Amino acid sequence: MVKIFDMAILSISRNSLLLLFLLASALARPSAKLETRAVTDASLKAVSTAFSKAGIVPGVIPVFKPTGILDVVFTVPTTQKAVNATPGTNLTTQQTANEPNFVLTVSDTTIASNAEFVVALFDPDAPTPQNTTFAQFRHLLGAGYRWNADTGVLTNTTAALTEFVPPAPPPKSDPHRYLVLIYEQSEDFACKVPSILNASTPRTNFNMTAFSDALGLGAPFAGTFFFTGPSEST
Repeated sequence: MVKIFDMAILSISRNSLLLLFLLASALARPSAKLETRAVTDASLKAVSTAFSKAGIVPGVIPVFKPTGILDVVFTVPTTQKAVNATPGTNLTTQQTANEPNFVLTVSDTTIASNAEFVVALFDPDAPTPQNTTFAQFRHLLGAGYRWNADTGVLTNTTAALTEFVPPAPPPKSDPHRYLVLIYEQSEDFACKVPSILNASTPRTNFNMTAFSDALGLGAPFAGTFFFTGPSEST
């Protein structure tokens, strides 16, 4: 009887130690933190200047005068650490493997709280910056995003128009520019978009400006871009 009792105590002790170990491991596991930037005249101008220096304006979009600051936060699969794709950041294919969070910081919270947004992530350098015959390549296109006033995170509950696929520049290619643009969604967007883009629409040869014009989106509300090269060179 004593031996059975001792074995039961030992089993309970082992189980308790295992639970404590699992709890400690969970608490020690790194988690993604959303780092954001403030909206100031200087920060807005810095983003616009970066777009111009990278040839995005007027080479990809005709004009860019943001009214908000967009932070695109990737979570690295192997470390669960957050990486913020601020304008001109160099990121690896590993860092950009997962769909990012979109965090919008605004000065006019009334507009952001009452609006829905369209989010687009695309590559104007496909298949290479020297040969853009596939550009623009659409990596993500979604609508119906709503702004959370507490966190700034943009979320939606509808299926993406184009599901996320991660950057994957071909071998030997120079790093590509990846643009993320936020537009204020037009009232008739949902009615018009099926005749312009659907699940069978190729991801290649997309034109963000033409898409925006056709759906009355106007100029981008906010945006950022990052560089990613092929995995062999990153």
